Amino acid sequence: MTDTASSFTREPLPERARVPDRDPSGVDALPPWYRLAAEAGWRFLVIVAAVFALVYALAYLGVVVLPVIVALLLTTLLLPPKRWLRRRGLPDGLATGAALVGALLLLVGVGAAIAPTIGGQTDRLGAGLQDGARQATDILAHKPFNLSRRELRARVDAGIDRLKENSGPLTRGVRSGAVLIGELITGLIVTLLLTFFFLKDGGLMWRWILGLVGPRRRHDVDEVGRRVFTGLGGYVRGVALVGLVDAVLIGIALLVIGVPLVVPLMILTFLGAFLPLIGAFLAGLAAVLIALVFNGVGAALLVLASIVLVQQIEGHLLYPLLMGRTVHLHPAVIILALAIGGILAGVIGVFLAVPIAGSISVVLDYVRGGQGPESPLAEEPASAT
Repeated sequence: MTDTASSFTREPLPERARVPDRDPSGVDALPPWYRLAAEAGWRFLVIVAAVFALVYALAYLGVVVLPVIVALLLTTLLLPPKRWLRRRGLPDGLATGAALVGALLLLVGVGAAIAPTIGGQTDRLGAGLQDGARQATDILAHKPFNLSRRELRARVDAGIDRLKENSGPLTRGVRSGAVLIGELITGLIVTLLLTFFFLKDGGLMWRWILGLVGPRRRHDVDEVGRRVFTGLGGYVRGVALVGLVDAVLIGIALLVIGVPLVVPLMILTFLGAFLPLIGAFLAGLAAVLIALVFNGVGAALLVLASIVLVQQIEGHLLYPLLMGRTVHLHPAVIILALAIGGILAGVIGVFLAVPIAGSISVVLDYVRGGQGPESPLAEEPASAT
């Protein structure tokens, strides 16, 4: 027995199974950083392809997609009045209809009030802008600039001719004739109907969408949807109020200085508020050129100083007061969003670029665990209508 035990202990143990060596000529031979970059690269290409396909599909269905987006933006504006009417005891359908009809009557009233004023001034505005651009070239031809007047005039005239023939990528895709009129009428009707149903049954629609999501992700989708809606509501209402105040202040300054075409320039200033950075610059440039043509260099400098003052009031007072903690984007992000929107969808893309970029920012902020936007005018959860 001792011999058996000793022989058992002296028996060599079986060798461990060797792990086969990796092929040094295969993928494992590549450096880790190279493999990581390759894996990230093809995943990135898949994401880019998916985004491109989505954008192409949305552009192809633009006649349907655009009314949906505009209806959502209008819903964010009309939801507070509808809630106010509901708190006063009106039924849901009646409160929705009253809010929508009231908004339409307000737009019609404002249009009827300003139409006689701007009816005969649009041609003067266009001619004044062209003359102002040419007169600005004459100023640059004198001291201290001393640029070539002939070359500047040629470039300005060429630019004006190109704008008359084709206003470039911003108006790409705009049609003419009966097709355009038909699309506008159809889009307007669809937008009004969708706005009514979003106001009336938005909560039911959102709950139905949440029902398509799994229980584990339902809370996250609900929270993201609420934050995006609240952010859009605060942004649209804030921008509209900021544009209105800017237009009134610019209009007062133009009246005091004695510049003509005050009402069209006020409208340009209001609309320019919906195109951050670019809109304010173009509206201010138009006011300066009109003052240069009709009132001279001194008045143009006064208008420029007034615009700078109004912009300072807007940036340091109006935006913090009216926008609150809503969607905030870096100027570089805004410029990129406007450029991409203009290339993909023209003027409509420029108009929708910042709200879409803001919505993406809200989603990314939620993924990072941020608190989310807060609109000073949104008193209730976004999905509760």
